[in-house]
Amino acid sequence: MFTAKLATFISLLATAFASPVLEARSCSPNFQGQPLTIFKTRLAFPFQWVPTNAVGGHITLVFTNTPFATSEFLVAFSGQPDNSYVFKMTADTAHSLQLQGFANGDLTFQPIAFTGNTQNFLIDCFTCGPSSDIADGCTIKHVQTGLCVTDNGGGSTLRLTPCTGAFNQDAFNFHSP
Repeated sequence: MFTAKLATFISLLATAFASPVLEARSCSPNFQGQPLTIFKTRLAFPFQWVPTNAVGGHITLVFTNTPFATSEFLVAFSGQPDNSYVFKMTADTAHSLQLQGFANGDLTFQPIAFTGNTQNFLIDCFTCGPSSDIADGCTIKHVQTGLCVTDNGGGSTLRLTPCTGAFNQDAFNFHSP
């Protein structure tokens, strides 16, 4: 009797430790080329990524009264084996510019680079929706530098800084309108 109870207990314990509930939740979204809004919520207020559509243009985190009114970004797989992504602007109808990271922390839109990985980013999210138009709680890491996309509050320009897991690096959300 004791042996049967012990065996059942060990079986349940093994099942509990193997359960995905105890594992860190993580996913890599597949946006399938859909136009997206990228934002985060600070104190229940939505702050949206707003790009400057020009070579050397940057991204500012701006408070908005109308979240999801427009979709500013196309986020797609880079085609590299590391499953990295590239960021383009929907306003750049020729799709000739991509977000590029630099070792000094700058993030700007530059002409597409067909070599290297200065324009490649890894996206790791807490949740990915059942469709391709949603992902929440995402960290965005620049492949070449290993630095994370960071916001320094509303109105700030996004930059690359060392990854710390802080809220200003791990709470980006991707949604389509």
